[in-house]
Amino acid sequence: MKKQLILFRSFFVISAVTLGGGLAMVPVIQKEFTEKHKWLSEEDMADIIAVTQSSPGIIASNIAVLTGYRVAGVSGAFFAAIGASLPPFISMVILASLFHSLSSSETVNHIFTGVRAAICALILAAVIRMTKKIIKGRFELILALFGFIGMLFNMNGIWLVVISGISGLSFALFRKKKEAAK
Repeated sequence: MKKQLILFRSFFVISAVTLGGGLAMVPVIQKEFTEKHKWLSEEDMADIIAVTQSSPGIIASNIAVLTGYRVAGVSGAFFAAIGASLPPFISMVILASLFHSLSSSETVNHIFTGVRAAICALILAAVIRMTKKIIKGRFELILALFGFIGMLFNMNGIWLVVISGISGLSFALFRKKKEAAK
């Protein structure tokens, strides 16, 4: 039960202080679970991010569920998901009640301009950190560039994931066949 409570508390705090959604949470989650608690490896985090990015739903919730499950099974997934979901729920209830009076405030608009810039920096930091772990050769680099260019030209994300998955499987089978022929 100790891990479940730590998962709840960690995701509650991360979710409460990290603006920008699941991708902005990645560097903080990585630090918390790979460095501080050492419950996950860098490769585990890369796998979790890859799976949550290609899964339907809210990225932050998906990350919480998968991380919680990896750390403490079904109960860990439950506690992590509740911890990650409560702060945005509470915030949305408060913001919804204040929306009309805040939407015309120039000060609030300036605050959100600064917050958006910080979120971009957090996402970029996560991308750079993940790139170092994932891109190990030419194939991964080419596939990443293909995905980047595809997204620049508004390629459907589902097709990008499907094509990348098939490419990865084909590459692995080709490499295995080539090694077997030696």
